[in-house]
Amino acid sequence: MSSTDDRDDRSPATVTDRETARSLRIVIAASILSKIADWQLSVVVPLAVLSETDSPAIALAAFALRALPFIASPLLGSLIDRFDKRTVFIWAQLVQSICMVLVAMMLTDRVALGVLLLLSGFGSVAVTITGQFVLIPKLVEAEKQAVAVAKLSSAIELSKVGGLLVGGFAITARGPEFASWVIAALYAAAGLVALMLPRIPSTGVRTGVRQDLLMGLRWVAKPDILWLVVTLAVSNLAVGELETVLVTVFGEEGVDARLISLVLAAGLLLGALGARLSPHILPNWPVERRILLFQAALLVFLGVLALPVLAATVIGYAAVTVCLGVSNVASITYRQGTIPVDIAGRVNAAIRMFITGAIPLSGLIYAWATRFDGFTFWVPGLLLSAVSLAVWAGHTYRTGRAEPARLPAERNPS
Repeated sequence: MSSTDDRDDRSPATVTDRETARSLRIVIAASILSKIADWQLSVVVPLAVLSETDSPAIALAAFALRALPFIASPLLGSLIDRFDKRTVFIWAQLVQSICMVLVAMMLTDRVALGVLLLLSGFGSVAVTITGQFVLIPKLVEAEKQAVAVAKLSSAIELSKVGGLLVGGFAITARGPEFASWVIAALYAAAGLVALMLPRIPSTGVRTGVRQDLLMGLRWVAKPDILWLVVTLAVSNLAVGELETVLVTVFGEEGVDARLISLVLAAGLLLGALGARLSPHILPNWPVERRILLFQAALLVFLGVLALPVLAATVIGYAAVTVCLGVSNVASITYRQGTIPVDIAGRVNAAIRMFITGAIPLSGLIYAWATRFDGFTFWVPGLLLSAVSLAVWAGHTYRTGRAEPARLPAERNPS
């Protein structure tokens, strides 16, 4: 059959499938570039601050400013739902790029560095909410979203590895200023790639900011969502800044930045594999039980990580990243199937205000814990992880008795 015949025989569904696949590839490519920059930043800034101040506590507290804007994410979610999603995604990348250009020029100014990290965090919030919770439901059919989320999540996990490696080697070879310029270029490249996405204008009814906030909080207050939010928020208090903590701990011990990057990269590779395989791990289990299993495993392996042996730290960290990778995909897919897409920005922003807003608090908790040595440094994180497990175990027990498998399991990929 000739190529002309092939073109004539194409069905609209085939064209749509190809366009969907192309859009998904663009989202993944932009997210990869952005996430490489994020994780390069997580190495460069703590080590740069540590070299200037010789204080792990200040290094952790400074980088915690980067995640602080997640607390204001409902306001950003309201803006995301009001404007073209592609435009928001592009500008969020460019804001981070501009901030990092300024960081490269003012690395030794602690106040300016803190302010720029804070401002760049607003771009990070917009990228995360738009890329993971809004673009996928808008661009991918409902029955294919679980696989799309797994692909995006695994790509993001792999990008973390690249970011750690690039960050460690760049700061060792050329210093933090050069590494900051590389980060700025990566954010700019992510914005340019996102230009290839189709326009996705707002289709929902616009309400006031106050109504948007109340809408998001009403969704958070729904019992099943509320218990999930509490569980994941407390879990993030325990492990939200884990990589930055390890960078700082190793840096204080004089470990070479390249070795730090390799150690963390080894763990994140397994985390990426866990995210990619998430739809196929115990697919017939109710989602509550799967999350409970992952939370229990997280506590166990966080305990292994806390042991004062390098091998235990590496193995424990690798296992923790697997648990987080699998659990994140399950949580994201469930929310995408539950929340109407036209209000996804507002609702997920409200949810992430609590879940991701716990990350900077995690950095501050570990900064406070630097007064302790050895295993006791990790005790606050272990206690918080245990609380997270207890909360979800109680919820799972109650819902199991009242109505088995109340929450739907993830859809199996066709």
